[in-house]
Amino acid sequence: MEETYPVESYPYVSQSFKCNDYFVEYKKVLSETLYKQEAELETKSTTLEKIACMMGISLSECTDLEQKCSILQLENVNDPVDPLELKVRSEAMSADDKLEKATRTLATAVELKAIKAHPLQYEKKLRDLKKMSIPTFKQEPNPSSEVKLPKEFVMIARVFRPFRSHMGSHTVAHAQDFMLLGSQNLVDFRDKIKCMNDDLPVGEAGAIKDHIKSGMFFFGNTFYYDGRVLTNINYGEVIERWAKEKPEMKLGPFENRDMAECKISDLEIRLGFPYVFMHLGSCEHLVTFLDARLMDPEDLQNPDEYPLVVETENEVMYCFACDVHDSSYYVDDDQMPTKPVNLCEQCFEVFYKRNGVIPPSTEEVYYCKFPGKATIDEKSEEVLESSD
Repeated sequence: MEETYPVESYPYVSQSFKCNDYFVEYKKVLSETLYKQEAELETKSTTLEKIACMMGISLSECTDLEQKCSILQLENVNDPVDPLELKVRSEAMSADDKLEKATRTLATAVELKAIKAHPLQYEKKLRDLKKMSIPTFKQEPNPSSEVKLPKEFVMIARVFRPFRSHMGSHTVAHAQDFMLLGSQNLVDFRDKIKCMNDDLPVGEAGAIKDHIKSGMFFFGNTFYYDGRVLTNINYGEVIERWAKEKPEMKLGPFENRDMAECKISDLEIRLGFPYVFMHLGSCEHLVTFLDARLMDPEDLQNPDEYPLVVETENEVMYCFACDVHDSSYYVDDDQMPTKPVNLCEQCFEVFYKRNGVIPPSTEEVYYCKFPGKATIDEKSEEVLESSD
């Protein structure tokens, strides 16, 4: 890969590293520094004891500090007192009392008090906050607060939309971002990748993805093929034969490995470098790794939920005729090479518009517009309005 695309052309990429070896060394360094207290912490039974151990103070000092930093000490805001001179309050304050005292100095508390005075507005704000959350997976109800050296590491991978080599330096939009665990196989990653070409119809036999199941990753100089189905083609062997027939290209030597037997941790990669995922015979996607880090407590802890899709674009079905624009029409016409087909606004008008008019749909030529698809004129108006 680096022979075709020299690393010097990508100044932002990292040095090459073996994932497993790097994180083994990294965790060794952490265990001797930041996590040196881990063994001692395991002997502590309460959270307060563990905090005292990490802070290097006695339990009584930590207890005293906890009391002095308690929310119960939000008193005498108009008469500041040195925190070290505060006396511990034993009586509890109600939520309304806390809000009343906080409004003396905190603007956010003033706003909250004003909103609570109008119940409908308060409920609307709560609903807006709920809409902002995306509960796409199940998180443990009480994540562990124990400080332990993580055993797992996470890779952030980005998959781009299909591209062709003749596109040159044109920017290719990305399609999906993934969080991958080092312990997962490459087939887990491969099965999560979605492509708009997967659902292209093959006559009446269904989608093309159900008939062509071969796939391949190309990382470094190694082809990782999908060998789960006996009829799958090893694209790597095909490319390797082609490279040997063209010695002037100076490509290779290559290796071939079954992706079902290879874990993410086995890869040797560069962050930011473009790699390739290929499927459906000739559909190619660029793949880059954006980040590599140890798993932290805020990450989803259930490994069964990974690979986790953390970002995805809106699904697009490209026009059957031009393969450039998003489809706007479903067309069932015997004159087409296959039926049905999806056409964009422009191609639909080229095929069916006569004397400036599109004839009504009939049994011989049936068509309908996809819901939510704006016409060309509507799109133009939206662009003009946004520019104003």
